[in-house]
Amino acid sequence: MTSEHAISYEDLEKRRQKVAASRKPSAPPPLETESEAMQAIHEIFNPTLKLPVSTGPYRPPEEMSSEDFNAERDLDIRKLAELKEVFLLFDTDCDGLISKEDLRFTFGALGCEHDEELLEEMLKEAKDPLDVNAFVELMSFRTVELDPEDVLLEAWSKWDLYGTGKIEEKRMFEELTSYGDRLSDAEAKAALKHAPLAKPKNLEDPPMIDYIGFCHLLCGVRKRKEVAENGNN
Repeated sequence: MTSEHAISYEDLEKRRQKVAASRKPSAPPPLETESEAMQAIHEIFNPTLKLPVSTGPYRPPEEMSSEDFNAERDLDIRKLAELKEVFLLFDTDCDGLISKEDLRFTFGALGCEHDEELLEEMLKEAKDPLDVNAFVELMSFRTVELDPEDVLLEAWSKWDLYGTGKIEEKRMFEELTSYGDRLSDAEAKAALKHAPLAKPKNLEDPPMIDYIGFCHLLCGVRKRKEVAENGNN
């Protein structure tokens, strides 16, 4: 039984085509741009590193005597600030001086063994009184023969071909034991023992050294020589 108001399939199709023809073509949805938050997240998990400009083959730092050393001229300002922070940690009674009692308390808090003779020897190396200036002078001259941080970073980055800030631990071990002034296996293991490792993205990734952090631990307090010279001109 059919109704007198029923519409045939042909009429429905004609109506559909008429309506479709009258519609304007819709514009494609705009492409979503990545938000600043997502850009920051991608940078955290996929960091990029701007490799330092090479100044040529690596050259070890030249020897310096106390007459050649000028703290104000030669020290890196960031390292100078770090030394002053360390001084505040040792100055446990906050009197502006590091005494034997300060050293004894600090070593005890760190759980390190110490005796009176060791504390006496440590204090003999410094000027008396051991204030912040004497502490900076003592510690900076002991590390001034080490490479500045930017020099170490430049040297290590030659293994980092893609600017990731990481070097495979196995490769670094092979480099230390196979080329240049070769280290023994035991020496190379000791050298890399405290190297900070980058957090792996998955269990299959090999151990990778965060060489930027490692350079920060190993470097001396002196500026790059070219920087110091330019500062004097």
